[in-house]
Amino acid sequence: MFAMLVGRAVAGDGGPIDTVKALAALDAIEDQVRIFDATPTPLMRKYFSASFNQVWTTAMKHNKDFPVFDADPLTGTQGGGGIKSLSAEMAGPNRVVATMQLQHGPDQTIEFRMLHTPTGEWLINDIVYVRRGESLREVLGRADR
Repeated sequence: MFAMLVGRAVAGDGGPIDTVKALAALDAIEDQVRIFDATPTPLMRKYFSASFNQVWTTAMKHNKDFPVFDADPLTGTQGGGGIKSLSAEMAGPNRVVATMQLQHGPDQTIEFRMLHTPTGEWLINDIVYVRRGESLREVLGRADR
């Protein structure tokens, strides 16, 4: 399954769906690759916008006092075991909606708000957890109040 995700991500044209699929492929092997940490990792700098990474950094300064976000940021779930498969489609000019089948747990529908950079890259600027009706930036913003 991982090979299918990576193959699709690499074979794409570098558009917003390809960015989401490439990151999902890394989450599929979550025990081997650390995407998120208290400060932006190289993978966060590669796949997320600078403004998202700044919001992340600001919120994580409070993580010693209370868990700012205690779930997988890509899926919004605890114990999901990583993404088993993903289908994605454009839902607007800068929005990718992805349905994710997790290793453990129910399918998740996630909206990725994308940013198209002047250099032609597509970066994730926010993640919206459709079922909960809130975005990761909203959650992170509450931590800094």
